[in-house]
Amino acid sequence: MLSAGEIGFTCEAGRWAVGNVSNHSTGYCPDGSSWPAVARALDDMEIGRATGFTHEVVFRRCPGCQEHNIVREDDFVCVFCGRDLPEAWNVDPVA
Repeated sequence: MLSAGEIGFTCEAGRWAVGNVSNHSTGYCPDGSSWPAVARALDDMEIGRATGFTHEVVFRRCPGCQEHNIVREDDFVCVFCGRDLPEAWNVDPVA
């Protein structure tokens, strides 16, 4: 599994640590379950980190118009065509 997103670093006691990390990547649109890939990469570099995304974004692809959506406030409705979005992550084209 891969992940993508945004990450900010801080220096704590002379060592680098993650200050904030999200899966906010509108190109790759990773699911929140991709956190273990991020954790492994940070652990391999011995960078201090949180136990999960500090800001997790929920992405869904509309089954009607095929547009990618960011779900806000648990409102699973496509902002482009108004169709209901699935509860499960479905951004991967083979999903």
